[in-house]
Amino acid sequence: MKSVTERKRTVLSVCMVFIVLSAVFLLGGCGMSGDHYFLKGVEAYCDDDWSTAIENLKKAEELGVRDYEETEVYTYLGGSYLELDMYDNAIAYYQKVLDSGSAEVNDYVNIAVAYRQSGDTQMAIKYYMIALQIDPDYAELNSSLGSLYILEGRPEKAIPYFEKALSKNPSLAVTYGNAALAYAMIGDFEKADSYLEQAVIRGYDNADIIRERIDELRR
Repeated sequence: MKSVTERKRTVLSVCMVFIVLSAVFLLGGCGMSGDHYFLKGVEAYCDDDWSTAIENLKKAEELGVRDYEETEVYTYLGGSYLELDMYDNAIAYYQKVLDSGSAEVNDYVNIAVAYRQSGDTQMAIKYYMIALQIDPDYAELNSSLGSLYILEGRPEKAIPYFEKALSKNPSLAVTYGNAALAYAMIGDFEKADSYLEQAVIRGYDNADIIRERIDELRR
């Protein structure tokens, strides 16, 4: 599953396109249409100016957009509210995307992330599971679901998702680290040490923290 930071990087990859389009609309006399405010909102989002993004995107929602999908407005609004830790608002807009009937896997991931950030792991698991039904081989999503089960103290549930993630993408350093902890939690320290070693090889930043937790469980 993509983290908030990963989702942000995905959005940034299209930011320049939106900025160019914004200039084209302005030169073309688009005026104060919903499309104009949408593009201004996306530009603010790309600049990490969440409040300005919300202000413009709300105007786009009110006026309606012509050349964009309404669900795009909702997605950026959800993302802006999520960045401001306004989880109820983020969830409400992500839910509008789901209610549109055209939701894709990442839309379910988005609302799962919002629930996860808000501390509601059960709802996060629910939407991660729906996303997995759409794309069962999504490595990061399997990894994120495993991480949630770790948070719930259910390593036996987490391990199959970590293994599935690694089978699809063996480069996921954080997944090796989390899997190492999961194996330690069930008392399999041989695998825990092996997986942590793989995490370190792949440049896992939190290896020392995981090692301390494994050593605590070993004692």
